[in-house]
Amino acid sequence: METSSLSSSDGRPESPSGSSAPSSPLPSGSEPAANPLLAPPALLDQIPPFLPPVLPAPVQPPPPPPAPFVFHGRAAEYFRIWIVNTLLTLLTGGIFLAWAKVRKRRYLRGNTELLGHRFDYRANPRGLLVGNIIVLLFFLGYAFLGSLYRPVQLSAIGLGILLLPWIVVRSLSFNAHNTVYRGLRFRFHPSLSGAAKIYLFKPLLIPLSLGIYYPAWVRERRRYTVQGHRLGDAYFHQETSTGQFYATYLLGGLIIAGLVGVASLYLVGMVAWQKTGQLPLAWMIPYFIVYGFGLFLGRQFIFAQMFNHLWNHTRLDEHRFVARMELGKWIGLQLTNLGAILITAGMLYPCGVIRSHRYTASCLGLHVQGTLDTIENMGRSQGNAAGDSAAEFSGVDFGL
Repeated sequence: METSSLSSSDGRPESPSGSSAPSSPLPSGSEPAANPLLAPPALLDQIPPFLPPVLPAPVQPPPPPPAPFVFHGRAAEYFRIWIVNTLLTLLTGGIFLAWAKVRKRRYLRGNTELLGHRFDYRANPRGLLVGNIIVLLFFLGYAFLGSLYRPVQLSAIGLGILLLPWIVVRSLSFNAHNTVYRGLRFRFHPSLSGAAKIYLFKPLLIPLSLGIYYPAWVRERRRYTVQGHRLGDAYFHQETSTGQFYATYLLGGLIIAGLVGVASLYLVGMVAWQKTGQLPLAWMIPYFIVYGFGLFLGRQFIFAQMFNHLWNHTRLDEHRFVARMELGKWIGLQLTNLGAILITAGMLYPCGVIRSHRYTASCLGLHVQGTLDTIENMGRSQGNAAGDSAAEFSGVDFGL
């Protein structure tokens, strides 16, 4: 029995009705119709890939400018203090000098302001008077008794050298303890061993090195002084460069040597012209003027250069000092001060002091990290620690 065939002769299945199914709904050789909802392939290739939007980096606000130091002193006010101090010191044979120093420091520090608060100086003049009497006794022992008894003179020199570290520490402790800011006292952490090393032993290297060690010694002395201080429970730190000290002192020495050389050439020329080997004193006055001017100019150059370097590398815990003294302005200021003092026979000296303090304060600022309120006063137990008790032990200052 033959079964019915389910496929046509060419192998294509037949439809249920018996007719063969078409192979394609489109005529032979035609492309399938494009979907109107889709973009053509060529257009899809031109569309860039999707990238997430790039958000701009948050703009960091600029750091706040440093808080400036402001000096409020006036020349007329300081002149009255200075003239009274001078007259009373002369009338009392030097006894009033201790009170004069306290009045001067109290005025200058009391008119210096930082962040809306002024400094204060609270020293007792009797402490300065005791120090002055001790220094006077050493001088008398050296000058008068030493001329009669040589052992006394040598003993005074030796005792003064041995006591130098203690004298330095006492003076620094006294002045720091009596300087106050925002109700907080400055303090100096005394280190007699450190002072002995810097003021007794290391100066011996200066002549041994023919003076080459001097700038390095100045750096160590400044660093010892600054890092021994603190305000409340905040310590001062200083990291300076020895190379900067050498470069500054080298340039300052060249300035001095150049002017001294010019003065020496003048002196040699005058001696050769005179042909007697002796010059009248009046002819030597230009030599001393140029020589002194060279020392003055070199000193002011070194001060201005080191002022910026020292303060720019000094901080109080995380708070950083900023200095921007201009060399030309400072030297010009000091030259005009010197000229005014010489012309007026010293009467404008107070004006020079006020101008110098005002410009120095305007060149100094403090970058405060957060607030100074984090600096706390030392507690009673900390304030009476052995390291700080020297500041209150005898209340003696030697005027250093």
